[in-house]
Amino acid sequence: MPPQTSEDDDKPFFYPLYGPREPRKNDDVVPSSVLERKSTTSTTATTTANAETLIDELTKLPCPAFTPHDSCPKGYLGAREDCWNESMKEWPSVIAMPSTVEDVQACIKMVPVVGHGRVAVLSGGHSAMCMPNDAFLISLRRLNGVVVDVDGNTVTCGGGAKIGEVDAALKPYNLAVPLGTHPDTGIGGLTLGGGIGWLTPRVGLAIDNLVAAEVVLADGTLVTASSTSHEDLYWALRGGGGNFGIVVSFTYKVFPVGGADGFEPGHVLGGIVPFPLEHFDRATVIEKYGADCLQTDADNVQMMLLPNGGPCISVFTHHGTMADSQKALDELGTGYSNNNNEMQIMPPKEGVKAIPWTDGVQTLTGMGDPNGAGDLLAPGNPFYYTAGFVEQITPELATFLAKAQQDAASQTGIHAGGAIVIMPLNGPFNDVPSKATAVTARTAKFWVVFLLRLDGTPNDQEEGIAWGRSLKKEFMAMEGVVTDMRLNKPGSSILVDEATHSVLPSQNEGCVETMRSIKETYDPENLFCFASLSK
Repeated sequence: MPPQTSEDDDKPFFYPLYGPREPRKNDDVVPSSVLERKSTTSTTATTTANAETLIDELTKLPCPAFTPHDSCPKGYLGAREDCWNESMKEWPSVIAMPSTVEDVQACIKMVPVVGHGRVAVLSGGHSAMCMPNDAFLISLRRLNGVVVDVDGNTVTCGGGAKIGEVDAALKPYNLAVPLGTHPDTGIGGLTLGGGIGWLTPRVGLAIDNLVAAEVVLADGTLVTASSTSHEDLYWALRGGGGNFGIVVSFTYKVFPVGGADGFEPGHVLGGIVPFPLEHFDRATVIEKYGADCLQTDADNVQMMLLPNGGPCISVFTHHGTMADSQKALDELGTGYSNNNNEMQIMPPKEGVKAIPWTDGVQTLTGMGDPNGAGDLLAPGNPFYYTAGFVEQITPELATFLAKAQQDAASQTGIHAGGAIVIMPLNGPFNDVPSKATAVTARTAKFWVVFLLRLDGTPNDQEEGIAWGRSLKKEFMAMEGVVTDMRLNKPGSSILVDEATHSVLPSQNEGCVETMRSIKETYDPENLFCFASLSK
């Protein structure tokens, strides 16, 4: 994948994993069209006088707050760079940067003062609705503290923490939380959508291990949602997205990782195993991967990566002893028929070795260099993405995914640096009753994600998006594919917007109705209308 470059500089441009980000040279001014337009979410038009009044009111906040009209736009433009998906990076009217819970409460109380009625929230910046036009955006990136309770087997994290920041705090104890697969991802949107990660086949989703959440409500009050307090809100937060309030802290159960017999503490066997196209048919590999996943034990966790135009890649991890891990690795790639009775060709496995959890396994999807030159998911690029739960990888589905992987390489508007990802779910995920959380597709065995990086002119990218939507439509019609992924339309309340990257909900009877009822209780004026993806 070629690195990003600015218009004025041929040197590679990469975003840091953590800390403040600077705008690129071709994105370091606020366009006049933004400065001159009328807000659609504020009760007043944006005039010079109103802009000055807004800025004056925001100075009363206990935390920094930036607007497009600031005399020096550096703070505002830098805050926008926390949005991962370039195609979703719009122009909020305000970006507030609280560092404490009290700051968040003050921001909520400031919203009606400055004439806004719509609040968006950014945790790590991966939500498709984390940087919307005209919103009063509350960025939680500075609320990223992590406290480990080793004796209680829990960790409490600020709502703006990223996976990598949580992993770093847990690393000295060789502990982990089932949070995603890339260190750049924020824990907020991930958890509120369900939270699928490397540990899901072993311990379930992030929400299945969420002990409690502290939430600032639409009226500015702070409550704790748990199994014994505000139980309805606790249910809704676990998969219902950002519809109900601002979660300023999450407390999770933690689990030991690595260190089985034959390994150093915190280490497991892990790495990349490609299936060369000259020896392995894509559809056959995908179908066999699906079958093998359902036959393996919880120690053997493999993700299937289908990079655009490339070979199928097994991202292999094993939590068992060295002997068991090596046996599972030896079996990977066996069982394929060969033409003319030739000796079976095995996929290369030199990339698999004993690696640490935090600095090894959790960097695999970033190709060992998260946010670096080889990272397919590096921020600052435009993406179209959609996803769904799958109960079984049928021959039909395997053929469809293989063709999509092949066609992506020559599709107008689609960059080579994208992929389809298949993640295993089978295990404790399936043991949770469907009505226990707002993620209800508990019969699913896999999670399939289409991460299509866009490329070319705006017209080219529109063609790429149209192609992605056609994939989604065909995918959703296939046998065994279900989903309860939702994305709110701006200004709505738990509604499906066909123009976004969302897909139709498939939930147990009464789930959406229950969410609407809880929404009415905690946010009757629909202040939090820019919801995150619910998985």
